[in-house]
Amino acid sequence: MTRARMLLAVPALAVVALGLTACDKPNPGASAYSGTSSAYRQAACWAPEGSYLSADSCSADQIAPPDSSTIPTVAGQTIGISVDPSVAEIGWFPVLGNTRLTDSPITDTYFRFTPTQAQVAAPTTLSVLAGDDGGTRGIWTYKLVPANA
Repeated sequence: MTRARMLLAVPALAVVALGLTACDKPNPGASAYSGTSSAYRQAACWAPEGSYLSADSCSADQIAPPDSSTIPTVAGQTIGISVDPSVAEIGWFPVLGNTRLTDSPITDTYFRFTPTQAQVAAPTTLSVLAGDDGGTRGIWTYKLVPANA
């Protein structure tokens, strides 16, 4: 009887373990687009509610945009960013290269801008930073590359 209980317990524990891992909430996501190209990413780094990322929270490898996040761009063509509602609630900043595109955090789920030739003449990074002037809670990055015209 002990062996039979053990045989029943192993699958039951596996089901419970799978159920618990299914409860892990994924990091919030953001999308960026230009023209007909778009890329969606979950936050490369995310701090739980009530905390901020520290300098050693994320490695350069985590933050670097993967190839799947490369978006061809053309000067004068709209670039849009869409974030999950949970990101909009805490506020976020769009950053092109090293320049913030807004002075205060955005609390909407969508932002768009039209880059100049100088801004997209060479590959550059488009980042989304969730948080406020008190600190950053999340980071998403995309690589903008000049489109073949």
